[in-house]
Amino acid sequence: MDASVLKDHDKIREWIEARGGHPARMKSGTVGVDFGRPMSPLENISWDEFFKVIDESRETFLHHDSKSSRH
Repeated sequence: MDASVLKDHDKIREWIEARGGHPARMKSGTVGVDFGRPMSPLENISWDEFFKVIDESRETFLHHDSKSSRH
């Protein structure tokens, strides 16, 4: 399966929300996406906070093109 990189905030948010996800932070401080897994150690954060961390770290959002993919 091919992977793609997204940098546009609106497209990243659209991709995540289309799959039932929302921005979150791990206890270590790393940001990620929570897809509602039971017993998840993630804390919900705002989209602004999510993108601030991504922008400051110059990270990109890598995803698989499949609509059912959550990676």
